[in-house]
Order: sequence, then structure tokens, then C-alpha cells
Amino acid sequence: MPEPQLEAQTKVRLNNPEVEGIVAVVINEQLGKYLEENPAPAHKIMKKVILSAEAREAAAKAKKALKDRKSMLNSGGLPGKLMDCTTRDRDESELFLVEGQSAGGSAESGRNRFFQAILPLRGKVLNVEKAQQQKMLSNEEICCLISAVGIDIGNSQEVDNLRYGKVIILTDADVDGQHIRTLLLTFFYRQMQKLIETGHIYVARPPLFKVAQKKNIRYVQTLGEMNHELMDRGLDGTRLTVESPKSEQSGAAVNFESERLAKLLEVLGELEESLEILERRGLNLTAFLARAGAGGLPAYRVQIGGHDNWFFTSDEAEAFLKAEQEKRGRDLIVGDESSGSANGGNGQGNGHVETMVRQELHEVKGINRGLDRLRELGLGSADLVPAPRVAGREPKPRFFLQNGDNRRVLPHLRGLVGEVRKLGERGLTITRFKGLGEMDAEELWETTLDPQKRTLLQVQLDDVLKADEMFRTLMGEKVEPRRDFIQKHALEVKEIDYHGA
Repeated sequence: MPEPQLEAQTKVRLNNPEVEGIVAVVINEQLGKYLEENPAPAHKIMKKVILSAEAREAAAKAKKALKDRKSMLNSGGLPGKLMDCTTRDRDESELFLVEGQSAGGSAESGRNRFFQAILPLRGKVLNVEKAQQQKMLSNEEICCLISAVGIDIGNSQEVDNLRYGKVIILTDADVDGQHIRTLLLTFFYRQMQKLIETGHIYVARPPLFKVAQKKNIRYVQTLGEMNHELMDRGLDGTRLTVESPKSEQSGAAVNFESERLAKLLEVLGELEESLEILERRGLNLTAFLARAGAGGLPAYRVQIGGHDNWFFTSDEAEAFLKAEQEKRGRDLIVGDESSGSANGGNGQGNGHVETMVRQELHEVKGINRGLDRLRELGLGSADLVPAPRVAGREPKPRFFLQNGDNRRVLPHLRGLVGEVRKLGERGLTITRFKGLGEMDAEELWETTLDPQKRTLLQVQLDDVLKADEMFRTLMGEKVEPRRDFIQKHALEVKEIDYHGA
């Protein structure tokens, strides 16, 4: 080339039009041949090309999102679906973040328009814990939230431009509502932590129950409060008679009333939670409770070859395992208790090596404490399960619940709490609120929006390290820590439902 024309000072490209086509053909042919004959370096080259393209695209999106965010905050424009308040006094104004259009409509009709603003959110908010910033800033709901709150995201933001003194999360009383609330708390913790530190973030506490008694209507906040009220009503005029299983003579019965019956119900309520966990483990409750002795129930189970061996202490279980290994002359394979690898069959693992599963039943400690309290009342573990049949005959009834003219026979004491609760429900019409949309505007104002009657929970940051770990575990990208957390606590869950904030 007598007169080459090179691009700029870097001279990375030849711009002569007469040779551009020739060079392109030759390079394309030779480069294609090289890539076909050398797949390993070709794969590396293509990965680098794709990575570079993705990086350029991400940088362009981030730059555009940054420009859009600045214009969104500086232009003074507000999201169209925000139902704003009229006051400009930040300290007395409130912004409610409401789940869905239905609840948003009820809240809009029931609010005080002077100082209460409503921002309905569509569906589940983006999980910002594992989303890239450009994706977060391109999310419509997140952009509406940032615009409505009025401050920038990030750890260095100032709260001077905050448009509302209280930012209140208001979600439905169900699992989806809890999830949305968690997603919003994740956003505020990660992107607007200053709002939490300065006490501007709140969680609304709508009631869980509506109770109608004749023409009187009232609201109950949580499941615990509802249960307590029903038990108090059910205890009124109620008597439990327990007859001795060993005596046919009159006068051998024991009566439980008022405070003594209330104490028995308290013990049974605490026992029931732990007994349900045992049943979830697949244990036969009748057979297991029969193991109760002076030292209580065994808390350690060792399975070898599908056979259960029970122990009261960890040292006893370890000594047993050591003796079994010495007897066999070989180590035992440790199985996974969740997979039931040691249940059934001959328990053989690889070759002639047997599989062992060692379990500690943590709930047994609570059961032992409950059984001790039950014995103080003259009852025992056998009273928690149906009595066995003798010679094919049904056992004689022992438990009689009396309330006025209503008399019921109970097969065992585990059903006592439910029966007393049913007595407490008589004369009441109880409505369980699942969603805010089930409340009309007047009900929502009276229970959740009226500052004189509502209950708000202020979100506080007491321990940054624990909060950080919890958000990473439950909301982060890594699946293993979340799975371990769920498996660890799964048996403790009574029901996957909402019991009130």
C-alpha cells in the first residue's frame, strides 16, 4: 500500500476502501479456518467476545438508568398511581405502601387525604438482594417507590429530601403479604438504610379477626389474642371429670374447674406443639410415650439396620455406637436422617458396611417438662393417647367435659384444648381477614389507618451483623444457606400461615 489510511492515532484499522473488501475476505477465511481447527482457543475467544459485549451493554444500561434516576428525582414528577396527600408538612404526612389495586382502592377510600398518601404496588416487588443495579433501576415498581419517597438510593443518601415523615408498609394478612413485606424491608435495608436508622419506616398491624356478637362488632389483632379470649370464654362454667382407670368405686373421679382447669389447658397447649413435631418425624406417639420413666423420655435415637435404639443422654448414645463398631470391627456409614437411609431393609450400605443415623430430638426436653407439670396435676403420659383395648373390648371412658347441659366424652386429653375453644366460640361470629381488600373503607380506617386506634410497629436496626446475615441467608443468591435454614426449622413450623404482625 503506497498510501495507507489508518484510523486515528491508534492505527488499529485500515480505512482504504479499495482494499477493505479484499482484507475482510482473507481475514474471514483464515480466521474461520483457524477457529474450526482449534476449538479450545476458539471457545475462549468467543467467551471473551460475549463477556465484552455483555459488559458494554450493562454499562450502557447503568448509564441510562443513572440519568433516568437523576431526572426522576430532580424533575419533581411523581408516579401516576401515587394518591398523594395535600399537606406539605413532612413530619405529619404518611405514605402507605399497599399491596395490590384492590387493597389500594380500599385504602384510598378510607384514608384521610390531608396527610395520608397511598402507593399501590403491583405483585411482588423485585428482590434487590440478588438483582443487579441496572435491573433494579429499570424495574417500574422500584422506580415508583424511589420517586414517591423522594430520596436517592445507596448508603450515602441524605434524608432531607424525604417527602413523608412515615413510610408505612401495609400488606395482606397471608403468606404472600409477609413475602411482599420482607421484599420491601430488604429494599429499604439495602438501598435506604438511613430511613431505618432515623426511624422513618413502619409496618402497619391490621387486625386478623372481626368478631361479631349480636350487634356488637370488635376486632382482634393476632391469633394468640383470639385463642386467649376463646379459652377464657370456654372455661366459664366448664368442668372436666377424670375417672381413675383402676377403680370402679364412686368418688374415685377428679374434677378440674376454673384455675385448675386453666392450668391443665396451659400445660396441654405447650405439650401439643412438641407432640406435633414428634408426629412429623414419623414416630408412633403411643409407643414413644410408653417409654416415659422416672427420667422422662429418651431424647436420642440411633438407627442401625432399620432398628431403633433409644438413649437419655448423648454420652449413652456415643458409648453404644462405639461398642457397635468394635463388635463389627468396622466403621458405620453415617446416613442422612431426612432421607431415611437407615430405615427398613437390612441397613446395608456399600459392601458389608452398615448405615447409621443418629438423631437428637430437641422437642423431647419440652415434652419432659410438660409431663412433669402434668404429673403435678395427677395425670401422666398415658392420658395423652387413647387407652388400649383389652381382650377386644373398648376401654371404659375416663374423660368427661361438662358445660351446662352439654356433656362430651373425650378419648384422651389432647382433644381438650380444641373442645374448650369450641365452647368459647358459641354465640360469636368470627371472620378471619386474609386480605385488606376484604375490608371496606370504613373498616380499614377504623382498624388500620386512624392514628387514634391503629397499631404501628417501627422498624429498628438493633444488630447490623445479625440483620445482614439474615438478609443474605433468606434473600441472597446462594441456595444452600437458605435450604439449610429451612431444613433446620421446618419441623418447628405449626402451619404456614399468618398469625398477626
